Amino acid sequence: MSDLNVVGATHLATVRDRGGPRRGAEQNQLDLVADGAVAIRHGRIAAVGRTHEVMAEWGDPAVPVLDAAGKTVLPGLVECHSHALFGGERHHEYAERLAGASLAEVAARGGGIWASVEASRSTGDSELRRRLARSYAHILWGGVTTLEVKSGYGLTVAEELRQLTLLEASRQDTPMQLVITFLGAHVVPRDLTTPGPDVEPSQVYTELIADDMLPAVARQGIAQFHDVTVEDGYFTPAQARRLMDDGRAAGFTPRVHADAWKPSQGWATAAGAGAISADHLTYTPDHEIHDVGTTETVAGLLPMAELIYMTERRANARAFIDRDVPVAISTDYCSSIHATSLLVTMTMAAPWFRMTPAEAVVGTTLNAAYSLGLGAECGSLDVGKRGDLIVVDCPHPHELFLAPGTPLLEAVVIEGAVVHAPLVAATAGEPTNHG
Repeated sequence: MSDLNVVGATHLATVRDRGGPRRGAEQNQLDLVADGAVAIRHGRIAAVGRTHEVMAEWGDPAVPVLDAAGKTVLPGLVECHSHALFGGERHHEYAERLAGASLAEVAARGGGIWASVEASRSTGDSELRRRLARSYAHILWGGVTTLEVKSGYGLTVAEELRQLTLLEASRQDTPMQLVITFLGAHVVPRDLTTPGPDVEPSQVYTELIADDMLPAVARQGIAQFHDVTVEDGYFTPAQARRLMDDGRAAGFTPRVHADAWKPSQGWATAAGAGAISADHLTYTPDHEIHDVGTTETVAGLLPMAELIYMTERRANARAFIDRDVPVAISTDYCSSIHATSLLVTMTMAAPWFRMTPAEAVVGTTLNAAYSLGLGAECGSLDVGKRGDLIVVDCPHPHELFLAPGTPLLEAVVIEGAVVHAPLVAATAGEPTNHG
């Protein structure tokens, strides 16, 4: 935890925290401050405002200064949906899809999530950690200061515990704040033994998760959330509700994968069970969004997943926002989607979902933080929160959306420390103009 003064920003997008995730018209507000500054002390935000006002009280020759003249400062981005721990490669599957193969054809040839499960099981701990550290570096370079990471490529008690252990150990491999999620209910394992041919494998696996995995994960004490898939052909709404109830009884707040491939009552199931978030929602019917209405469950939308999976539909972000549902944006970085830059994903989400720039920024900062139960810790530039922010080379945040993919990121600051700065460096005593 460090001290730092960030000064002279043409605009600060403070995204002020008003006690909950942004919804409706409030998601379209950035709370801009012109000629802004942020003072960070002992890793926490001590002051936010106009540069002359902040520096009048917090200017100190001994404190490093990061000059953001001509730049925009945003809260550190919050990546709220990733599967960063995996073995193997699946790039050939995408090539097959682009050549005309269906998902079912790819899966029949041994591809899909199950291929990553088999590869992850057979990859050693040191190699998984090495790959994970490399992924963390690229995710950090995409502006992320807080990252959610899931298990889910193990699908046995021993392998899920192993993955969670590796994720916990990987905290020392990155300065990012990590949030760890148990995803035993990712898919039904193909090597599952069932009592007989008439027994539904998903029900057998649901019982295994409820009776064996959840108690073991709770005893281990690493996972902070429990994620459950609600998809036709994976887990039914009834099975998902059972697992969410059992997980909550074991001390886990539920998260949900929902409606990624077809309408599966996933959104209604997640909101009805009080899940903190439901992600994907590509095929959630408009009538279901309307019927559920306003809810505390955050709708996590994943534009890169829809792009890579070539879905026939896009999640209806406008319907969620119009129904006062808080919307978050994430990359869905995983074995089949290597989109590490949340900054690029944010700029893509606006035209993809017809969201405004402000809605997309809020979706990758404050709303994403609340979807992880971290609204009081990060996601906005508010006094008392972690000193996490990014500096981008444009004078107004809207300009980011005119240049998707352009390397405009100039600095990533985590708890007051400049942890990634390809073009700038903090200097002690006086500002340095890096323009």
